[in-house]
Amino acid sequence: MTPELQKEWSKYREMHPEMKWYALVSGLQYERHFSEEIKYIAGTNNPLFRQYPDAKIAFAGPWLFDMAYAKSWEEKLSALEKVAPSVSWLHTTLSLDKLTRHLENYLNIELETGETALLRFYDPRILHQIRDIFSPEQLSAFTDGIHEWVYSFDNNDHFVKGV
Repeated sequence: MTPELQKEWSKYREMHPEMKWYALVSGLQYERHFSEEIKYIAGTNNPLFRQYPDAKIAFAGPWLFDMAYAKSWEEKLSALEKVAPSVSWLHTTLSLDKLTRHLENYLNIELETGETALLRFYDPRILHQIRDIFSPEQLSAFTDGIHEWVYSFDNNDHFVKGV
């Protein structure tokens, strides 16, 4: 996220204290860059791979951080965002657990063949294509309750919005 946008978001949170700020992070990119796995910290972060059998590889999947309790992570996540397609930022009034459950519902999608596939929307390269992947109704449901969702792609900030 550009420094200008960081300042804007800081002002936004001051004007809207009910808004919570989250980071959605690729655990695999984090592990590759920092040579350590993300560990679960109750009330601070949640893995989106929480259900069997995905829970076995939670370290490599998407993680949601509540930035109100993850201030010490902000610098690391910002650094990671600059070197790998790995981080997006969200504003919502949803709690950490509610947002986690909402996003979990979109990890697995059914293909036209009937097979199930992982939708890696936590990867900014995929998030950048989400309008082409989802119908307007699906996009609206996907972003329901999310007021702002920003990610960096090709050195520019982009936003995901429902219809």
